[in-house]
Amino acid sequence: MGFMKSCGRLVIYYINGLFGLVAAVCLVGGMFVKFGSDDLKSLLPDLMRELVRKIDPILRATHSSSEKFLNNLDLEKLLGNAADVFIVFGAVLLFVVFWGCFGVSCKSKCGLYVYSCILLLILIGQIVCAILITKRRDLIDENLKPQLRSSIKDLYQGDHAMDAISVLWNAVMLKFSCCGVDSSQDFVSGKWNNTPIAEIINANKQLDTPLVCCTEAARSKSATNWWNCAISTLNPSDSNYNKGCYGEVWQYLEHYINIVVGCVGGLAALELLLAIFAISIARGMDKKNKVNSEKSGKGKR
Repeated sequence: MGFMKSCGRLVIYYINGLFGLVAAVCLVGGMFVKFGSDDLKSLLPDLMRELVRKIDPILRATHSSSEKFLNNLDLEKLLGNAADVFIVFGAVLLFVVFWGCFGVSCKSKCGLYVYSCILLLILIGQIVCAILITKRRDLIDENLKPQLRSSIKDLYQGDHAMDAISVLWNAVMLKFSCCGVDSSQDFVSGKWNNTPIAEIINANKQLDTPLVCCTEAARSKSATNWWNCAISTLNPSDSNYNKGCYGEVWQYLEHYINIVVGCVGGLAALELLLAIFAISIARGMDKKNKVNSEKSGKGKR
């Protein structure tokens, strides 16, 4: 039992040290993204060039330029929500690490029990999420799809908009060759700019879908009227109007489901092991205190 306690203390120390390092990286990285967008932009030239290359036909059609796009692109707004997630995750992880290290270092039963309870709650949360994803995806769809449609209807502004929501949606539609949540119908009642500038407005046309819904082959055409792929009647050979991004993203994630399950399962086993070690050490303290109390009582007699 003594060996198990000693081993448990070392495991808690080292694992929490690793988690503490991860938490620090998340906090620093999140703050760097949130408050240092200019520095981040200079560190990601390849990503910026790839993004501009993908939308270059759109930029040319609207008489814009890659320089103007990059200058107007605010990474702080674009990645602000992601940065907040990393900051919160890092802070929560540090909170968990604190209780583990505090309980072991200060030999605090309260600290160890709190640490084990937090780990068990996280473990329960992981099990619930796993059940929802694998067995009850319909519940996720019912709650997530309306939020995504609402973001398109109320927040999406168009192909060459620089706000975070528009850039993220454009990036997803370009990456997965899709259009909207379920189809181009998600854009029918939206507030996006369907009368962009330059050649398209000169042709006195209004777009039925964003230009990013066109296929890459259509966007790459040199003809001046290449944007017809975004105007009725829509053609499946030129437009991804009938391919929803929601299904495409889920299908993409399903290719990595085994890897995700393995990682989550390993993490859950580690959390359970740490909780068992923490409870074992705390119970050992209880027994030791009880034995000392009994000895102290006999001594007084």
